[in-house]
Amino acid sequence: MKKINTRERLLDSAFETFYKHGFQGANIATILSDVGINKGSMYHFFKSKKELGLAVIKERIEKKLVDKYIKILSNETSLHLLFETLKNAPNTLPFGCPLNKMSQEMIYIDNDFKKLLTEVYKEFETCIIKIFIQEKIKDPSVKARYLISTYEGALMIYHLNQNLNTYKESIQLLEQSLSA
Repeated sequence: MKKINTRERLLDSAFETFYKHGFQGANIATILSDVGINKGSMYHFFKSKKELGLAVIKERIEKKLVDKYIKILSNETSLHLLFETLKNAPNTLPFGCPLNKMSQEMIYIDNDFKKLLTEVYKEFETCIIKIFIQEKIKDPSVKARYLISTYEGALMIYHLNQNLNTYKESIQLLEQSLSA
C-alpha cells in the first residue's frame, strides 16, 4: 500500500512540477523533496526522469484529459458542456494546457515523448470528434482540429496578456461558428 501511495505522490508532484516549470526546467530534487523520499527510492519506481515524464503523460495528462472529455460525451448536452469547459479553462489551467505545454517543449527533442504525446492528442481529438458526431456537426474531424487549434491559441493568448474578455470572445466566436 505504501509503495503505491509513494508512486502516486511521485506522479502528482512530478505533474505539478513539469506543468509549472516544464520537463527540462524541472528539478528532480524538488520533486523528491516534495514527496519526502531520496533518489534511490525514486529509482524503485522510475529508472529515470524521462521514464517519470512518460508516466506523467500517460497517467496524469492523458487520464485527466480523456476522463474529462468522456464525461462530456456521456452528457445529453455535450456540446454545451464542452463549451462551458472551454470557457472555464483559464480558471482550471493556470499554466496553460498541460498536453500542449509538454508537446511544445518535448516533441522535437525526444521521439518517445513525441510518440506518446501524439497518441494522447489523437485521443483528445477523437473525443471531440465523437461529441461533434453526437451533435450532428458536419465535417467533425476538420471541425475538431479547428476547435482544438482555436482553443489552444486563445488559451495561449490569454496567458500572455491575462485578458479574460479576449479569451471569452474567442471561445464565443468559436462556439458560434460551430453552431451555425
